[in-house]
Amino acid sequence: MYRLCLLMLVAALSACSTTATTSGGDDSADRLRLAENAYQEGLFVEAESYYRELVADNPDLYQGWFRLGNIYARSGQLDAAITMYERCMDLDPDQARAWYNLALVRTRQSLRTLADAEQRFVDNPADQRRIALLRERLVEALTGDREEAR
Repeated sequence: MYRLCLLMLVAALSACSTTATTSGGDDSADRLRLAENAYQEGLFVEAESYYRELVADNPDLYQGWFRLGNIYARSGQLDAAITMYERCMDLDPDQARAWYNLALVRTRQSLRTLADAEQRFVDNPADQRRIALLRERLVEALTGDREEAR
């Protein structure tokens, strides 16, 4: 399904060009192909550059914002990933993938915050334990495994 949508998007970008602006439309389609290839091959710095160009030229390109969100999430740039997924939801709030990924990134932020707080309150065992229990409950809720939280 995803590949079909991607092919339709590439075809639409190619079809949008007229003879007077053929190079511009072909350029966008080419950049989208290059971006997707780089992304699929794990060349995220290169893919990011292509997607940045694409969304600068076409701010309504959902796939570009979504891929940028994924790139930032994978590289630990969680605030940037959140911004990208929120942009996706502004464009199409009915896309469950953006909601799902946004929730995952915010969960990662929560776990980081709790880990930082545990370290901060090392001199206050009661607060440190309360924070550790919250982290454990969150991990347990996510994994269903109480032992993994410890």
